[in-house]
Formats: sequence, structure tokens, C-alpha cells
Amino acid sequence: MIRRVEAMNELGYLLRNSNADSTILLSNQAEQLARSMSYPLGEADAIMNRGIANTSLGNYYSALQEFLIALKRYRELDEKDRQAKIFNNLGRVHNFIGDTEQALSYYHQSAELYAELKNEAREGVLLNNIGYIHKQKGNYGLALNYLRKSLTRANKLNLPADAFYAAYNIGSVYMHLNEVDSSFKYLLSAEDQAKSFRDSYILSLSYIDLGQMYRKMDQRAIAESYFKKAYDIATLAGLRAEKRDAAKNMAELYEQSENYQDALKYYQTYKALNDSLINLDVTRRIAFKEAEDTFEQERMQQEIERRRVELANERKLSNAIWTRNTLIASLVIMILITYLVYLNFTRKRKANQALQKLNRQIEQQAKELRRANEEIISMNNNLEQVVRKRTEELEKKNQQLKEYLSSNSHIVRAPVARILGLVDLYDSKDSSNLEFINDSIRVSAIELDAVIRDINDKLSKAE
Repeated sequence: MIRRVEAMNELGYLLRNSNADSTILLSNQAEQLARSMSYPLGEADAIMNRGIANTSLGNYYSALQEFLIALKRYRELDEKDRQAKIFNNLGRVHNFIGDTEQALSYYHQSAELYAELKNEAREGVLLNNIGYIHKQKGNYGLALNYLRKSLTRANKLNLPADAFYAAYNIGSVYMHLNEVDSSFKYLLSAEDQAKSFRDSYILSLSYIDLGQMYRKMDQRAIAESYFKKAYDIATLAGLRAEKRDAAKNMAELYEQSENYQDALKYYQTYKALNDSLINLDVTRRIAFKEAEDTFEQERMQQEIERRRVELANERKLSNAIWTRNTLIASLVIMILITYLVYLNFTRKRKANQALQKLNRQIEQQAKELRRANEEIISMNNNLEQVVRKRTEELEKKNQQLKEYLSSNSHIVRAPVARILGLVDLYDSKDSSNLEFINDSIRVSAIELDAVIRDINDKLSKAE
């Protein structure tokens, strides 16, 4: 199925100039088949071929639309070679409708892509196209620069079919510059090559320019022969613009030779062809403008519809966003309220727990306080009893001590008194009683020591 699509596209391309209607028919079939089998490259090729056929039919606006659609598809597929081909065709269409500036822009884009792809042959063709536009604009210096590059490239690659187009344009530029030798050199070379390739278009143009060169040289007979050749070839090939130019040159030449009858005949032919071409051009331009206006209206309508859909979508989106934000805000508020309630509940729960704990502590402290009070009361009661008992005991002991001291004071004084008496005897210096005195003092001291020990023991027991 892919081969079938490609075969239809190849056949359509071959018929683009000789049978453009068949090209359109084949392109439509190839596009439908390619779309049904999801073959985007075949679909884009069919659209491009339809644009080329519409260019041949003079349906320039339709051609532009087809080329722009195909260009978008090729960009999506990253098909740079085909993009370059589209740019070239866009340049041709804009050249046909007189928009030379836009034509130059597209030709340059095509040439740059071919240079990037290192396709020197196709780049050379585009250099010729750029030079041709500059020739039309009267930029002869720029024209020669590009045309010479194109010719050099074609000769280098041994592409005579491309070379003689550049050779003709160079010869034509030199003709406008009145450089006779250079003009003849390139125009005669282009004539020979055009004959070899049976290219009626370049051959008729070469004959017209050669006729003009001989006319400038006042060689009218030779000029007439070239103009007639150009007229006849253009008539056979159906090249109305070239036939018109040849008829005009013939009429001017006959008028210059005072052959007014033939001059009138060719002027009439020129006028009829010129009017026809003008009418055709005007018709095409009107059709182009109408198609452009229609397309612009459709585009504006589509833009209005697109904008309406966008506004509706924006409104829906806005409502959805508002609803979403409202839900989010409500959810946030609910979460916040829940959090505050939970926080308040938690705080109350903690406060209650703390209060309960405090109450338990207070109750515990109260119990401890009651127990302490009871203990204090019990201790006070016991203390009173103890104090009363101790007081009674102390009073009893004091009484005992008094009685003891009273009853035993003479016991302590008796040995002391004896010791004192014995001391007095010792002081009388009566040596006969010394042994007795010492013995008595020792006995009294021992007795006093025994009394003191007895007192201490009794005092210890009293405590």
C-alpha cells in the first residue's frame, strides 16, 4: 500500500506540467489512501504535488495553502529535503504573483536548507532562482554574483540541464548592461543547450534576447530572424508571454523599418496577447484576492469560534477553579475548626487531667495533713503525759537527790574533816605521829574516794 501511494505521487509529479488536472486527481487519491493507512509522509507528498499542479493552473492562492500545509507536515516529520523543495515552490508562486521580496525570502531559505543538507545540485538551482529575481528587480550586480555561482556549481557537477538556465540568465543580464561580447557568449551557449534538451521556454527567451542584441547593433535582418524563431517556437509550445514579447519586438522592428503593415499585424497580435495575459493576470489576482479574503474571513470566523470556545473553556475552568478553591477553602476551614475543637478538647482534657491530678494531690495532702494533725494531737497528748510523767519523775528524783544530799552530806564531810585535822597535825611538826598521820590520811582519802564513787553511781542511776 505504501508503494501504491508513492507510485501515485511519482506519476502525479511527472504530469504536473503536461496534465495538471491528472496530477490533482492522483494527489487526492494518494492523500486519501495515505491517510487511511496512517502514512503521513505520503499524505504530505500528495498535498505538495497538488500545490505544484495548482501553480501550473494559475491557482496561486490554492497552491500557497497546499504548500503551507505540506510544509507544516514536513516540519513535524523533520523532512528537511522536502521542506527545501516547498520553500522553492513558495518562492515560485510569490514570483508569479509579483511579490519578489517574499519570493527572495523563500528562495534563500530553500538554498540554506540545501546547503545544510550538502545538496550542491539543488543549492545551485536555488542560486539561479535568486539571481533571476535580482535580474527582474534590476539588481544586475547581485544577479551576476548568484548566477555565476549557480553556473560554476552546475559545470562542476556536470549538470548541463541546470547550467544552460544560469547561462541564459547571465547572457540576459549582459544584454541589459549592453555588454555585447559577454551577452552573445552566454546566450549562444544557452541556445545550443536548450536545443539539446528541447527546452522551448529557454530557447524562445534566448532568441528574443539575441534579436534585441542584433537590433541594438542595427543588424535588422538577423534580429528579425531571431524574433521570428522565438515567435514560432512560443506559438508551438503555447508560451503566450514569450509569443507576446516576440510579437512586440517584431512590431517595433517593422515600424523602425517603415514596414507599417507587418508592424500593425504584430502590434495587433501583441495587443491581443497582452490583453489576454493582463486579463488572465487580473483574473488570477482577483481570484487570489477573493480566495485570500475568503480564507481571511474563514480564518477570522475560526478565530472567533476558537476564541469563543476558549472563553467557554476559560469560564468552565474559572468555575471549576472557583469550585475547587471553595471546596479547598471549606475543607481548610473544616480542618481548622476540627483542629481548634480538637485542640480545645485536648486542652480541656489535659486541664481536667491536671485538675484531677491536683485534686488527688490535694486529697492526698489533706489525708497527710489529717494524719499529721492526728499525729500532732496524739503527740501533744502523749507529750503532756510524758511531760507530766517526766515532771513527776524529775520532781521525785530531785526529792531523792535532796534527800540523798541531805542524808549523805555528813558522810562526805566526815573524811574531809579528818583529813583537815590530820593536816593540822602534820603542820605541828610532831614527827612521832607522822606514820600514823600518813596512814590516817590514806584511809580517809580512800574513804572519800569510795564516797565520791558511790555518789557518782547514784547520780548516774538518777539520770
